[in-house]
Amino acid sequence: MRIGVWLEAGLATAERVFLVVANGLLIGMLAINLVNILSRLLFDVGIIWVFPWTTVMFVWMVFFGFFVVYRQRKDITVDFVVKRLSPGWQRIVQRLVDVIILGLLATILAQAPELLPRQVGELDLVGIQRYWLAVPFYVSCALIALQFILDLAGGPGRRTVSVEGPGR
Repeated sequence: MRIGVWLEAGLATAERVFLVVANGLLIGMLAINLVNILSRLLFDVGIIWVFPWTTVMFVWMVFFGFFVVYRQRKDITVDFVVKRLSPGWQRIVQRLVDVIILGLLATILAQAPELLPRQVGELDLVGIQRYWLAVPFYVSCALIALQFILDLAGGPGRRTVSVEGPGR
């Protein structure tokens, strides 16, 4: 098997896992907030840890969903100028965009070893270190970078510039 096929299979698996995790986090947020609302309604007592955990779960949900949104092509693009170019120029612009975004992702990932150790301190009422909030972000960035490398290599599922937005 070619490495591109293996990479595509790995990215597809990561997409499914991240989708399940993001949805699980959303369900978890809804559940603990519902319990908190019912506790306040029925017993006039709030659960103090619900808000901090909802915040953590929301951040993680967004960061896990970041990769899923890109993989499922649900991100929004503005390409009305590019769509008016010839197919050859569209391919050139797409490659240029891929290289620029890959550079941005590489810059983000290059900063991770320096930034993560600076995010010290335990989150109040949650009990985890602050850097755990950002870990899913860096993992999603790494996976998106791999997707862009696959796209630049013209691997399976090559993405094109001519898109209309959600549900392309």
